[in-house]
Amino acid sequence: MKKISDIVEEGIRKMPFIEEAMMANLINYSSLARLLQPYVSKVLMKDATEASILMALKRRSTMGANALNLNPKNFREHIGDIFVRSGLSTFTYANSPTLTENQTRLLHEVQNLPDTYCSFTQGMYERTLIVSENIVDRVKRIFDKETYVTGNSQLSSATVMLKASNIRAYGLYYYIFKMIAWYGITVIEVISTSNEFSIVVEQKNINEAFSVLMKIKMDEGGI
Repeated sequence: MKKISDIVEEGIRKMPFIEEAMMANLINYSSLARLLQPYVSKVLMKDATEASILMALKRRSTMGANALNLNPKNFREHIGDIFVRSGLSTFTYANSPTLTENQTRLLHEVQNLPDTYCSFTQGMYERTLIVSENIVDRVKRIFDKETYVTGNSQLSSATVMLKASNIRAYGLYYYIFKMIAWYGITVIEVISTSNEFSIVVEQKNINEAFSVLMKIKMDEGGI
C-alpha cells in the first residue's frame, strides 16, 4: 500500500504550477491539503484526513523537494538568437501510401524558390505541412487527392536557436511553454530539431510570443 507522503508527492507532480508556487513559499498548505484530499483518498482507497496530508506537505517542505529548478537564470546560457517568420499556413493530411510521394514532389518543385519555407511533421495517423504563403496553391494542387484533415492560415513562427548544452537543460521546454501559457498565447504547432525550437502561433500573437521568448533570453521571465 502506498504511503500518504508518496501519494501527496504524485499529486503535486500533476500540478507543476503549484509546485513552483510552493518553492516560492506562495502556497497556503492547509488549502493545498484540502485540494489534495479527494485525490489522496481515491488512491489510498480510504479516507485520508486533512491533517495527515498537511503533515506530509510540511515534511516535504522541510526535507526539500526534488522539484524543477525553474529559475530563468538557469536557461539563459542555452538560448541563442530568436528569429520570426510570418506568412505561414498549415495543412494536415491523413497518412496514405501516396503522401510521401506527393511530399517529395512538392519539395522538388519548391527547392529553388526564394524565401520559401516548407516543413513536415509526421505522426502515426497524419502528417502536417507548415509552408510559406507563396507555395500554398502548390500544396493544394499536389495534395488535392489526399484526405485533408485540418489547416490554418495567417500564422507566424518564432524560432529559438538552442546551444548544444540545451540537452542538459532540465525543464527548458517546460519553462518556455509555461511562459507562453501564462501570457495566454495559443500554440498552433511546434517544430523541434536538435538545435532549433519553433512555435507557430496566430499572426496577431507573434509580437507577444517574441516578447516572451526575449524575456526568457534576458533573464526577465521570473519575478
